[in-house]
Amino acid sequence: MDVTRMNISPPREANVSTQVKVNTVSEALRAQIDFLAETQQQRLSVGQLANDSGSTSTRVAATLSGRRIPNHDELDLLCMALGFGPENRKIVQQLRTMQETDRAHRTEARRGLVENRTEALRRRPVEKGIGLLETGVAVPEPRPSRVGRRQPVPRFGQPDPLRVSNSVELIQALNAVRVWGGSPSLRELEARSSGILRRSTLNDMLRGTDLPDYDRFVAFLRTCGIDGASLDTWVFVWRRLKALETPETVSWMPGVEQATS
Repeated sequence: MDVTRMNISPPREANVSTQVKVNTVSEALRAQIDFLAETQQQRLSVGQLANDSGSTSTRVAATLSGRRIPNHDELDLLCMALGFGPENRKIVQQLRTMQETDRAHRTEARRGLVENRTEALRRRPVEKGIGLLETGVAVPEPRPSRVGRRQPVPRFGQPDPLRVSNSVELIQALNAVRVWGGSPSLRELEARSSGILRRSTLNDMLRGTDLPDYDRFVAFLRTCGIDGASLDTWVFVWRRLKALETPETVSWMPGVEQATS
């Protein structure tokens, strides 16, 4: 992650300023705490910040040390407690998003489920020099994570679901899986699944436009020969689309929103 130069100046004394280099949310928050202590002789304690932001001392301490990344609302309350204005809170939130995306890349790389989400972020590039207001935070353009550069390649020419962005495309991909599996008839698929998949159910699923039922979705893939790490990739794509059908869950799943932007 690129280093961000943060130019902090007090709201009522524009002629007084200082510059620090930050690249994480925790560094930005600590820089503001240090600035308040230096200019106003007021160093906020962890307990005071927890009380002012409605959080707990444990959570605030972990956030300031960089051991955890707070969610959107919690970070917004911390920023307000430290005196950040609306525009500057938005800038710190952008740093949070970059950290969340970077963490998601590392997690997926360990599981062999890496998707180049940085390209999706590049479709909404952050203008260089943005946010030079109260704090002067210049948010850098995101760049691909080193861990996340290698894409998983489906085995044996299997259809690749990572490009799927909606339920219609998922159904198209499932039909491609059927072709890859030898174009078995619906009767044969029913027999292979030991009756788990009915012909009528398969017909509706492969001709429909809605997100398939999870159990039938997995059973169909296994029946067509998709298993192991490849099956995990398909399951990830299904969960991503399901999360987007329930917007209130997206904020709890790092990287989901960026992956489909």
